[in-house]
Parts: sequence; C-alpha cells; structure tokens
Amino acid sequence: MMLPLTPDNNYQATILFCGGSDLEPDQWTQDWDIASYPADATCVKITPDVSTNWEDDDGIGQGRTMGNMIGLPDLKVLLINGANTGVAGYGNVTWARGHSFADNPIRTPMIYDPTAAKGSRWSTAGLPESTVNRMYHSGALLLPDGSVFIAGSNPNPDYIVGAGVAYPWEDRTEIFFPWYYDKRRPEPQGLPSSIVYGGPYFNVSLSATDLENSAANIKNTKAVVIRTGFSTHAFNMGQRVIQLQTSYTVAGDGSATLHVSSMPRNANVFPPGPAMLFITVNGVPSVAQWIMVGSGKIETQPILDEVALPESYIPPDQDHGSNGGNGGGSGSNAAMAKME
Repeated sequence: MMLPLTPDNNYQATILFCGGSDLEPDQWTQDWDIASYPADATCVKITPDVSTNWEDDDGIGQGRTMGNMIGLPDLKVLLINGANTGVAGYGNVTWARGHSFADNPIRTPMIYDPTAAKGSRWSTAGLPESTVNRMYHSGALLLPDGSVFIAGSNPNPDYIVGAGVAYPWEDRTEIFFPWYYDKRRPEPQGLPSSIVYGGPYFNVSLSATDLENSAANIKNTKAVVIRTGFSTHAFNMGQRVIQLQTSYTVAGDGSATLHVSSMPRNANVFPPGPAMLFITVNGVPSVAQWIMVGSGKIETQPILDEVALPESYIPPDQDHGSNGGNGGGSGSNAAMAKME
C-alpha cells in the first residue's frame, strides 16, 4: 500500500509491503502441501523518489497472506483479513483445504501508525476479532463515515456451500468501526465539491464544539482526501491518502477557520477523479464530503499558481495546548459488526 502523502514527507510516495509468502520460484509447484507453508510476517518499504533500496520495517508478528490494507482518515492503516499459512488461489489437488490453497484464517485486524517510532508501529491492542473467515476473493473498502466495509471470500472454482465445505462461498458482510467511530464528529462548514491542482485555498468553518471546546485543538486539525480504490483479491487498486496543507485563524469565541490548500501542483500525486474529503480533529474525522479532484477525466490537468496560505493565528489567551497526538489508541472502542 502507498502510505499517506503528507506535507511532512513532502508528498513523496512510500510503498509498504507486508506478509505474503517467501516461497522460492522452484517451490511454486502443486506436488506438495503449499496450504501448510507458513506465511511471511515481515514488512519492507521503499520510497522510489528518494532511494531505490528496500528498507526493513516493523513486522506484523504473525505471518499473514492475503491481508488487505486500508488507509483511514486518521492517517493510520488498517490491516485485515487473510490467512496464516498457504497462498492465494484454489484448485483440485489432494492437499488443498477443500479447494483452498491457504489455511488457518486470521480474524484479528491490526493498525499501522507510520508516524510511530520504529518497533511500535503495529498494534492489535483492543481490536475486535471477526467471526468470518476472509481469504481468497475477499476485500475491504473505507466508507464515508470512516468505517470499513468488509466482504467476500471464496477459495473455490464456483459457488460452493454446505456442511463439510472447508471454506465456502461467503455472502456475509461486516463493518469495522475504528476507535473514533463513537466520538463526537466535527461538523465542518464550507467544504467544496471539487478541488483543483494549485490555485486558491478554501476556508472551512469549525465551531468551538468541533474543536472539543479547546481552541488549541485547531493545531491538530487536518484536511485529508482519500480515494478508496477498487477492491478485489485483498488489494485496493488506486487507493490514495493525502493530507492537504493547512493554516488556521481562531476567533475570540473559540471557533476557527481552517485554511486549506488545493491539491499539490502535480496531478501524479493524486490523479483526477472522485474522492472523499475528511476534516479531522485530534484524529476524529468528520463524515466525508464527496469531491471531484481535477477535471475528473483522464486528460492533461490544468495546473494553477498556488496561493499562499495565511499565517496561522490563535489568541494567546486560548493557546493552552491541544490534546495532541493523532487520535486514540489503535483499538480503544473499536468494534466489528456483522451484517447478514
């Protein structure tokens, strides 16, 4: 997955790979029990614009193949679904589990924090366990309310169900509710319906209540644009998460205006098309506003001159420090709901 693009990383893309299998090319044969082969538990990442060298990152502890990574509006990453042994695929071989080339489903999700210190980026603390096996042909998708829709799994050549089927065709769906879901959500006013590349900034109004009655929380308020991508086979093609540059002006009553830059002046950073715009306060996201980025078409995009943001201002008597950080723990108050 491409990790969130932010002003702090200069919008340079870092790609994170985790789990999968370390099978060697000559091991990809069907004359042995691949379904019992342990999945890999390591992670590596690469930032191609900086270096062509791979860098080891924190491992996920337990080997996982077919894990699905979903970017969240608090700029963390959800890893969900998958299996502890085997590989993606199915077939009519004696060692398959039914038809599945994988076994030992993993039902516990994980959260990755790219800003955490090395050695503490992955966590399962407090995260709920699913009741459904999600392996080959599973997927997940971020919803506008910040929850994650989870569906699928069918490691079979056709619709196969019934007693005795190891891993049947799965029609149950679930929703993962991150830690922020039951928090009071910001209700920003003035969100645009479209954003271009460069050009003027736009203003978003936040009430004192949106800022948790502490004006200093504007310092930890972000504008995050997410494209969910197209989810299939435990992968979201085209998924992109970007934090836009911001500044702020706080009023005497504790309300604030968040000044938000348009997209960076490079359409390759976030290609044109529909996306969701979230405003987060201490990691707690608003319900997303659907926007159109650029022209919404595959064509050369107009690139406008950037208008500088105003200097940030907060009255000294209201600058008492913010709650800080980027939201709650990985799993505090997280939940999983099953939808039949």
